[in-house]
Amino acid sequence: MRINETKGSDHYHHGDLRRALIGRAINILESEGEAALTMRRIARDVGVSQAAPYSHFKSKKDLLTAVCVEGTVWFGDSMKARAAGKQGLEYLAGLAVGHVQFALEHPALFRLMSTRPISESLDAQGNLPEIFNEGYQLMLSGLAAAPLKHFGSAERQLDAPIAWAQIYGISNLLIEGRITPETFGFDNVEEFVNALLGHFLHL
Repeated sequence: MRINETKGSDHYHHGDLRRALIGRAINILESEGEAALTMRRIARDVGVSQAAPYSHFKSKKDLLTAVCVEGTVWFGDSMKARAAGKQGLEYLAGLAVGHVQFALEHPALFRLMSTRPISESLDAQGNLPEIFNEGYQLMLSGLAAAPLKHFGSAERQLDAPIAWAQIYGISNLLIEGRITPETFGFDNVEEFVNALLGHFLHL
């Protein structure tokens, strides 16, 4: 689910200022970059006082944590949507395509989620909120559903970081424009990712 936010003072008329602030923060992040994202700017755009955001977020750091949480939800939704109704290797491929498509649709948000210090997202007990592990857990479920013979590692637990590194790297290369599907003779991202996954699995 996307946060419905538009610039103006009445777009949180249901009283959910917190979600309006997060939505506007994501909009600014994706359209202008993190440097343009300030508490003062977000308050102005949403149409509230400069002090109002601080009733929901103690600092910009806390706001960014909330932005990353929301992004993680979108990320998981993208992966699950592409894998829905599939099994085995097709399920794993769907997760991979959903990963890449999220990164391409939300590059600034993907980078923030990927590069922000983990320590800034820890809860009061020093633990990483469970939602941040969703994408990784989805990948684990995909690997568990795939036949072991398709993987080269002798130890099953090594398959997850190897697979994650592969798809994470491809996502970043595509975002940066260092490679394109067309460069390698493919018409779209889905065909390209499926072919890469097949190569990785030695199909």
